[in-house]
Amino acid sequence: MEQNRDKSERKSIHTTISNESYELLENYAKLEDKHNQKIFGNKSKVIEKALELLDKHYNPEKNESQQTWNRIKEELNMVLVGKTTFLSYISGDYEKAFKKNIAIELIEWYRGKNIDDLTLSELLKSIKNIWLVANYFYKIDIEIGSKGTYQMSFYHDFHKKKFSDFWGNYFSELLRTQKECEVEFFSRNESLVLRITPT
Repeated sequence: MEQNRDKSERKSIHTTISNESYELLENYAKLEDKHNQKIFGNKSKVIEKALELLDKHYNPEKNESQQTWNRIKEELNMVLVGKTTFLSYISGDYEKAFKKNIAIELIEWYRGKNIDDLTLSELLKSIKNIWLVANYFYKIDIEIGSKGTYQMSFYHDFHKKKFSDFWGNYFSELLRTQKECEVEFFSRNESLVLRITPT
C-alpha cells in the first residue's frame, strides 16, 4: 500500500540535457560507497539530490549551519571570531587576547589531543588550517628551514599593518608559551611573516 502511494506521488518528466550533463548523471547514478553499495541507485535520486542542494543554495534558511557559514565566508567575506578575541577588539585590551586566547582549546579540539602531544609541525599546520577556515587569511605558507626552523607567511586582504601586528603578537605568544620557541615577526599592510626557532 505504502509503495503504491509513493509511486502515485512521483511525477514523470521528459527533457533533454547536454552530453556532459548526462555523463555526470550516469556517473553519480553508479557512484558507490566504501561498502560497494550504490549511493543513489538511479538517475532520479541523483536529480532529486541535486535539486535539494540547489534549493538550499538559494534559500539559506533551509541550509545546515556549516553550509551557511561556507556561503557567508565566500560571498560576504566574513570571519569567525572567538569571544575573548572579540571582547579584546571592542575594549582595546589586546594583551588579553594574546595571553587568554582560546587558540589552545581550539587546536586541541581540532586535533583531538592535548597540545603538549603535538609536534611543532602539527601545531603550525593546525594554525594554518583553522585560520584559513576562519577567513582571517586567504593564504598561509609554511617553509621548513635549516636546523628545524620554520617560516610561516600569512596573506590577508584587510590592508592594515595593525591587523598583521595583532596576529604576529598572538601567534608569537602562543608559540613561546606552548612550544618554547623563539619567534620573530615582520608585519606589512597585507602580510605577516613569522620566523620560528625551536629552543
